[in-house]
Amino acid sequence: MSDSVETVSDPLEYREGRGTLDFGVLAVRNGLITQEQLEFVRSKQAASANLGENRTLKDIILADRLMTEEQVTRVERAQAQLTQDRERKQDLKFKGYEIISTLGEGGLGSVFKARQVSLNRLVALKVLHNQWIDDDEFRKRFVLEARIVGKLSHQNLIQVFDVGKEGDYYYFSMEFVDGRTCEDLVREAPRKQMEIARAVDICIQTLRAINYYKDFDIVHRDIKPSNIMLTRGGLVKLGDFGFVKSKLDKELGYEGMVLGTPDYIAPEQAMGKEDVDYRADIYSLGASFYHMLTGRPMYNGTPSRVMLAHTREAMPDPRTFRPSLTDDVVSVLQRMLAKDPNQRYANINNLFIDLEALRDAHKPKVPNKYELGKSSIMRALNIEKSRHAELNERIKGAEKKAEDAMASSRIAWGVAAGAAVAAITFLILWLAT
Repeated sequence: MSDSVETVSDPLEYREGRGTLDFGVLAVRNGLITQEQLEFVRSKQAASANLGENRTLKDIILADRLMTEEQVTRVERAQAQLTQDRERKQDLKFKGYEIISTLGEGGLGSVFKARQVSLNRLVALKVLHNQWIDDDEFRKRFVLEARIVGKLSHQNLIQVFDVGKEGDYYYFSMEFVDGRTCEDLVREAPRKQMEIARAVDICIQTLRAINYYKDFDIVHRDIKPSNIMLTRGGLVKLGDFGFVKSKLDKELGYEGMVLGTPDYIAPEQAMGKEDVDYRADIYSLGASFYHMLTGRPMYNGTPSRVMLAHTREAMPDPRTFRPSLTDDVVSVLQRMLAKDPNQRYANINNLFIDLEALRDAHKPKVPNKYELGKSSIMRALNIEKSRHAELNERIKGAEKKAEDAMASSRIAWGVAAGAAVAAITFLILWLAT
């Protein structure tokens, strides 16, 4: 597992005006504990406070063995560094850019919302943390991420624009995505479970990105809900290639190191294997899909416990947490989450076919009802039009008959009048003689 610590913007990062990043939020954001575990720890902290004890989150977490002392120390170190970076962000200046606000922090760098002055466009500016500037390995990985992603161009990938160095800071600018993360959408969904069709659509769009960059021998190695962005229009943008594996990976000297987030890591990654390929990203996408549908990661426990489960334990039946899931959904999950990469979807096109079939089979009921109502209305209108046309024809027929009758009547009257005139004329002539 990486020694990096990652965070994103969260209203809970600063709690109760303490002015420092919240330890518990950092631990959750980095997969060291779950949100449920954090809530349980907070409840224990509140209970202890009621008894007059002042136990910290770290004390309770260590006592319950949810994290190791090393992990606690790592989060504390990141907590101090990230807080310092936030306090100093107003002093950061980059030629050609105006920093607007902080979007988030990761183990390697901070991400700011900025304006690129020359083009007057909003960008996301990722800046390497001070603590890693003199660390050759981290600096290489930061620059490598920019070099690799900068060569990629796909609608479902966050585009990198520029790479540079300003004073002591390394940075790169990338596309600013005005939207939400998939993690945000899961958190806000009823029972934290997304609609099947929507979750499938997110998977399909993410898979398009995987299918594109796999041809460059690239493996993302950290696909998870928090790295999947959705624009306001629903377009998926996969980002954060901080753990990317490519042909250039040999420059980093990371052989045997485990990279990835425990909740979504592929078994071969968890075991530190070097020959991982795009099928590891298929597994991580499957683990993210599982979370979207059930509202929870596949396994619970410490990071080491979760990683071990990914390598050995079968996929927990998602119907335990969402009984309404159908067999077709479970079948796709099982294949995406096969422990052996050879048992997963070797041909991505087959996964596209299965996901598209799921999307068609689980379309939301409301739109379907709307379409049915619309067609019924159209049929009623057509019937009414037909009846109206038939009535018009009848009226026209009646009018024609009336006109014919009037014409016949006029002719009859004319004949009668002519006969009367002739009779009167004959009478007058007869009397005259």
